[in-house]
Amino acid sequence: MGIVEVNFNTKHLTIGDPLPPWNGKLRVYNMRLCPFAQRTILALNAKQLDYEVINIDLTDKPEWLTSKSAFGKVPALEIEEGVCIYESLVTVEYLEDAFPQRPLFPQDPVKKAFDKIIVEASGPILTLYFKVMRFPDTINDETISAYAKALAFIQDQLRDRGTTFLDGSEPGYADYMLWPWFERIRKLDDEAVKIDPSKFSLLLEYIENMAKDPAVSVYLLPDRILEIFHRDYKTGTFKVQSIED
Repeated sequence: MGIVEVNFNTKHLTIGDPLPPWNGKLRVYNMRLCPFAQRTILALNAKQLDYEVINIDLTDKPEWLTSKSAFGKVPALEIEEGVCIYESLVTVEYLEDAFPQRPLFPQDPVKKAFDKIIVEASGPILTLYFKVMRFPDTINDETISAYAKALAFIQDQLRDRGTTFLDGSEPGYADYMLWPWFERIRKLDDEAVKIDPSKFSLLLEYIENMAKDPAVSVYLLPDRILEIFHRDYKTGTFKVQSIED
């Protein structure tokens, strides 16, 4: 059995669009460029589950979205018709409990705790990425230092564990929860987020190995789409329709 074929690139539903009828599969309310929703999709892919993607235009949200996600955000994971959970890490932990095949968490409680610590420690990576994208004037020495410390912490964890991925010979929870940040910064042409190969060679090797993982590679954003997003988001002109075929 392999990763189930899923259409990730459906039209992003907007104001006035009807709620698609329930088809009995797990359903992810998603936005193709949302790094948080990507976490849910990576977990579903890794566990080789069959599911449906409903993409949402987060600028002009359909009226029914809050019936699926109380805060009007993605991801939301619909388990049964009308039964939804939301927040990215919550959805992933639910999938781990409900579908124990292909475990993502380590069995050892201490290692499991450290996986969660690694995910928490990655916060400065996302912070710098979004500051580069929208608020470059707010970047200061503290922002850059926190980013470098986060990269160093992750690389140190890789070195200490001595494995290809943070969770062993194949990716697990920590790897998949971090990946959305690395996917974006590796394609962002900006010196602030550039990862210095002289300091982070192990981390860069890890990032390239992650990109080859089947659960990751099937959902990689095409370069063209990331280029459009990075260009337009910086100027506040991004429209999700610009990435739809």
